Amino acid sequence: MTPRPVVLYQDAHIEIVDKPVGIGTQGGRAGERGLAELLDLRVCHRLDVGTSGVLVLARTAHGQRVISAAFEGGTVKKTYLALCQGQLPDEGAVDLPLGEWKRGRVQIGKGRPALTRFTVLARSGTRATVLAHPETGRTHQVRAHLCSVGAPIVGDEDYGGPPAPRIFLHALRLVLPWPTAGDRLTIESPEPPGFRPT
Repeated sequence: MTPRPVVLYQDAHIEIVDKPVGIGTQGGRAGERGLAELLDLRVCHRLDVGTSGVLVLARTAHGQRVISAAFEGGTVKKTYLALCQGQLPDEGAVDLPLGEWKRGRVQIGKGRPALTRFTVLARSGTRATVLAHPETGRTHQVRAHLCSVGAPIVGDEDYGGPPAPRIFLHALRLVLPWPTAGDRLTIESPEPPGFRPT
């Protein structure tokens, strides 16, 4: 049984949770229930099954409309934490289009425009802890973009990452427009263990 996730923020319209690894935002093809169904909430955006961290769900149709429109309009600022295998400059950007999802991954280099900025926080050998800021919201964007520059995420075998108990990708922070919280709401999830290279 999936434990109830930690609630990071809630009001009459939305509930923001710290999503654990191993459960989808919504149900999958095999009939399994996702976090939104288990909590009886509405989906505003998605995190992959293997990604943990800040997830916004809605308690009302109004909350779902406002938050979904903010994600679609690009007014949500997203920060992810990743542990990568490979060599990266201290900072940079990946500006590569991403296409359809096939066989567990998206097509890299064709499709819709996608931009991710990144900063390296720590290094040890060929591993690096990275802050990634996707400025667009494509499926698998951070995973695909880090793979494309030779630094796949540890545990992300679909994109060439070395095997690990989990995909080391965590939705660390969201800053979103939300009138009832003084115009902008900033929500952070604690950094999980194991994200620093040793």
